[in-house]
Amino acid sequence: MTTFHRTLPANTTGRDFVVGDLHGCLDLLENALERQGFDKQFDRLLSVGDLIDRGPDSLGCLRLLREAWFHAVVGNHEDMLLSYLSLRDSDYHPPRAILNNGGQWIARLTPDEHNELHQDLLPRLLTLPYVITVDNGLSTFHVAHAELPLADKDLSESRLSHMAAALTWSRLLISGARSDLWHKRQTSLGTLATSPKPWKTGMALRFVGHTPLPNLVMHRSHLFIDGGAFLREESTCLHVIEVAHAQRLLLND
Repeated sequence: MTTFHRTLPANTTGRDFVVGDLHGCLDLLENALERQGFDKQFDRLLSVGDLIDRGPDSLGCLRLLREAWFHAVVGNHEDMLLSYLSLRDSDYHPPRAILNNGGQWIARLTPDEHNELHQDLLPRLLTLPYVITVDNGLSTFHVAHAELPLADKDLSESRLSHMAAALTWSRLLISGARSDLWHKRQTSLGTLATSPKPWKTGMALRFVGHTPLPNLVMHRSHLFIDGGAFLREESTCLHVIEVAHAQRLLLND
């Protein structure tokens, strides 16, 4: 049974981080966690999804699902993989869509890797929610892949179960934010562009990815953190953001 919404308790012993779209870039993640002094015993890492495709180590990124400190939501590339393998129905892309979107790694798996994928990793992937809420009281935040347009009071399994396409594929919100009106500045998180309407009443901070952008964008309570890491260009990066740090910066604007 598909889970759409999962709530995690506050992390009272360590820090929470959120990472943008990995797309197989396990090496970039490991380097970023080392720079952050990430402590796997106490800290947690939450992923906005799209662990796989396009980058060099999709299987390695899926293996993160075994780690107690790692939590992820479903991205559109995970949904494409599950659809391709006939493990989840999809109304918004054909089953073979993944093969045109960086999924060629599937055909290169060794027999042992193929068995690992099917016997261990796919069952874990099927349990991932589409939205994670971390219940921190006044500092509660959410993680989704593409966008999360519902007010906090409306977040429920039943409401979200009808929104898989929006949660994993939609670019309606970011496409409506006129970039010519963004206020751009350098911050301790990196270059941040803020729209004229950075916050929406009734919506706590939500971290999303899906749309590769040249900098972080804050719009309508959404912080867009996909830096296009898989491109591995000078202008791209993998954002790994400490949540408390981001909240202090954004809420004090």
